[in-house]
Amino acid sequence: MMGISPISRNKLETAVVVLSWFAVNISMGTSTKWIYLHGKVCVEGEGCESFTFPLLVSMVHMIMSSVLCALQQKLKGKGSETAASTPKLTFKEQSRKIGPLALSFSLSIGMGNLALKYIYPSFNQMLGSIAPLVTVALAVLWQGKSYNWYTWFAVAVVSFGIILCSTKEFNFSMLGVFFALGSTTLRALKSIIQGQILDTKMDSLTLLSYMAPWAFGFLGFFSLISEGLAPYLLIARGLGLDLAAPSGTGGGRLCFFLLLSGSMAFVLNLLQFMVTARTNAVTLQVLGNVKNCAGIFFSVAVLGNEVTMEQGLGVAICLWGVWLYNNKGGAAAKPITAKNDNDSADDEKYKKRGTTTSSQRTTS
Repeated sequence: MMGISPISRNKLETAVVVLSWFAVNISMGTSTKWIYLHGKVCVEGEGCESFTFPLLVSMVHMIMSSVLCALQQKLKGKGSETAASTPKLTFKEQSRKIGPLALSFSLSIGMGNLALKYIYPSFNQMLGSIAPLVTVALAVLWQGKSYNWYTWFAVAVVSFGIILCSTKEFNFSMLGVFFALGSTTLRALKSIIQGQILDTKMDSLTLLSYMAPWAFGFLGFFSLISEGLAPYLLIARGLGLDLAAPSGTGGGRLCFFLLLSGSMAFVLNLLQFMVTARTNAVTLQVLGNVKNCAGIFFSVAVLGNEVTMEQGLGVAICLWGVWLYNNKGGAAAKPITAKNDNDSADDEKYKKRGTTTSSQRTTS
């Protein structure tokens, strides 16, 4: 881009990455809910059975991420300059650095997809607006960071908005709320961990290629324990591969949307790492609030669920909280104490005294 300064170019690239993340994230939640509502296998005379297996859906996301990461790295070539500068992690290093990230990610995405089984994406997006409060709290407790009072006031405003959204929800489910809030907390933890990893020389694609197999293992284990073989048998029945049961229809369409959702998950995860690398954990969660508001309207338009005036007011309050954080929030300024000034003055006296003594010794 000729004629554009490096700073302007960086801002433009960041804006493109953030807007792409918005679009894919919103589409991701709606498409996942669509699978639960319309991804059915039907058998003549027996009716239709919905595909409500969120952990397996999450596992498919990680399989696609692993495959597409490997393909992308192969196309880039192992001998490229980027590949040569990428740090190689041993299994022990992966278990220490990537393992906690993959576990928090797996639990986050698993609980998020479980939430969509009980509540609509619009309400799930509303609950997700509390993420900045969780991220700030974790940053203070875990990393020892401090924020000014505008930050705390802004996240309190956002939290109040989310409470207002929750009280008037038509499709309220306590179990769905539990999974949604659990997913939000784990997502905030994941943002902090991945931000620390991306502070090193590791790029977003490499981090995803390391994390995806670990997350696939965790999600596969959780899915096998809680969902068993039922999702695999349902797909086989829909494809006419289950010889022990009558053949059904809808398996091909279900597999298509599972693979499409998995491809979107790969793009979403890559974009999320890129957004984190260009911003920080708290800013990522605040940007998520804007995405949540857009996701609410998208969910209503596509899935047709109801949203009340009170919830609209709650969304407006959330947006105001986001604006307040962006304009006034941030790290607390470190106070310059009088003790530091005195210490500096004392140090200056000692320096002068030492210089005078040295001069006297030289003269003598």
